[in-house]
Amino acid sequence: MSVSPAATNDGRLRAPVRAGLLGKAAEAVTLLLLAVVVPRTLGPADYGRFSVALTVVAVGSVAMTLGGATLLARYVPAAAAPERPALARALTLRLARHRAWAWAALAVVAAALAVADPATFPPLVTAFVLLALALNVAATLALQADLGLGRTGPWCARYPVQNAALVVAVIVLHDAAGSTGAAGAILVAAVVGAGLAAVASRPLLTARRHPVVAWPEGAPRFGLLQAGSGVLVQLTQRGGIVVVAVVGGAGAQTGFAALALGVALAATYAVVQVFTVSLPTLARRDDDTLDAAEEAEGAEGAEGAEAALRRLAGRLLVVVLAGAAVAAPLLDVVTPAVFGAGFAAASAAFVPALALVVLAPVNALAVQAAALRLRPRATLQTALGGFVVFGAAAALAVPAWGAAGATSAALLGAAGSVAVALRVLPGAVGTRLAVASPAGAAAVVALGVLT
Repeated sequence: MSVSPAATNDGRLRAPVRAGLLGKAAEAVTLLLLAVVVPRTLGPADYGRFSVALTVVAVGSVAMTLGGATLLARYVPAAAAPERPALARALTLRLARHRAWAWAALAVVAAALAVADPATFPPLVTAFVLLALALNVAATLALQADLGLGRTGPWCARYPVQNAALVVAVIVLHDAAGSTGAAGAILVAAVVGAGLAAVASRPLLTARRHPVVAWPEGAPRFGLLQAGSGVLVQLTQRGGIVVVAVVGGAGAQTGFAALALGVALAATYAVVQVFTVSLPTLARRDDDTLDAAEEAEGAEGAEGAEAALRRLAGRLLVVVLAGAAVAAPLLDVVTPAVFGAGFAAASAAFVPALALVVLAPVNALAVQAAALRLRPRATLQTALGGFVVFGAAAALAVPAWGAAGATSAALLGAAGSVAVALRVLPGAVGTRLAVASPAGAAAVVALGVLT
């Protein structure tokens, strides 16, 4: 009995999609513990200091590893099976060398600050932050390689495990050493994450037994453009918080923007994760994944992979649109109930933030389609288009509407990315998604504003 190419691709996606969703569900539980247990344990003052250190580590880790996951997930599976471990190792080592220089420069600056102003930058806490950053970057690089080798489990388990370790370590170490112990907990969690990565990436350690492989043509440029695109996307998604802080006036508005965008981006990244873990499966050479009968019938190839991504995006769009449509009319009630009466006014900022999530599947689809086509310039163009729209919208909307203006600017930036993707990646998104995604986002905004 023959199996259709579409069914073959969809079947191959089930395992990574399931792993991605389970990983994000587990991560959501640990994030809830971080949001509830840790503030109560530390108290306002110590929690503020802890949050600064944790933010530096988290944002620094993201900034120093942008583009790597897509690079490894696209090029490693496309190599012949015997060459994949050696190629993953070579790509990872090159990325690691570049990141090591960036970390060394940051360490010099941090050391100078600790010497010049030890009250603001305690030397021990500064050392904890630097070491945690280094371990987090190393863990991410190793797990990116593991993802490229087709192992989605460790990549998806990393943050749930690391966050759980952080909660336990904060409770224990803060009781023993106060705010310094809380900062030390960040390092403990980083050690746990690095340990998981070390165990998962053992194939890299034996890769030297394999023949040395040449770098795939275009891989350095691909990685560079992916990283640049990632920076622009981060600025588009998170820049509204900074704009509110600079020109928006009231400190409460900054908090409202941070809360709404934080919740929206958590959901957005859950969608992105599903596409990220699916890429190695779709990019893998068919010579070791299809049997002779399937190859005789003809695999779908790049077009079939894009079709599988469109089906995945359509299913995710149904889920996120339904959730956003239900939540939008209830924001005035749900926001103060969940986050406290002091955040009641944040409901206006949540309306565009919910619509932002609706655009996540189509934007993630565009990124992965560009990767499959080996067109990183298209990814950069879509990210740049979104950033330009965001910047113009933020300049107009934030002074007028504060936090709601910031989330509106992020929404318009995401819509701008979709518009550019439709132009530079013809056929990748498809007519139905191109119409349904922005229409769904507009409907969510209308529900939130009119109800």
